[in-house]
Amino acid sequence: MTAFDWKALSRRLETAAAALAALERADPAAQERLLAERAAALAAVAAAPAGQPAGVEVLAFRCGGERYAFDTAWVTRVLPLLPLTLLPGVPAHVAGITMWEGEVLAVLDLRVLLDLPLSELAEPGALIVLRGEDNRFAVLADAIDGARRFAPEDMGHSLPMLADPDASYLLGVAPDRTALLDARRLLADSTLVVNADH
Repeated sequence: MTAFDWKALSRRLETAAAALAALERADPAAQERLLAERAAALAAVAAAPAGQPAGVEVLAFRCGGERYAFDTAWVTRVLPLLPLTLLPGVPAHVAGITMWEGEVLAVLDLRVLLDLPLSELAEPGALIVLRGEDNRFAVLADAIDGARRFAPEDMGHSLPMLADPDASYLLGVAPDRTALLDARRLLADSTLVVNADH
């Protein structure tokens, strides 16, 4: 097994985080232009000729005995498991809160959120910090498998848990059964916000 290049992953995540921070500082018209440019660039990558990488770069990880991935555009950082403080009265999918970069960060347990079988639970060893337009939180991961690329044509909806793909957080499934989760939908889901207005 080859050694995982944590420094390269950290550099890619820092670049993505800097781009998101620049987007937040921009005026709304500039944000729209930037998003349109990125959409065009992604469309060009998807249609790239043979020999050039195509698809979406993801961070693959393991959770509850299954393989999952998030588009790296939404991943701010990967951290070792930090101490969690449990909160009374929150939904079961909220594992607790932790301190990161001087800010309180909610930590979600995908094993509970995705209703994974309890027999497959492993002790989490990492946190994946996701950041959206108005929300930031971390999710527990058993282990990090590293960055890879998903080709659009390789993504299908073949897992039994997808009775209703439109109601799930799942974007697709790679041939090796790695499920690409919709980080954008997770970050935009108001039911996952621990302390929105209180």
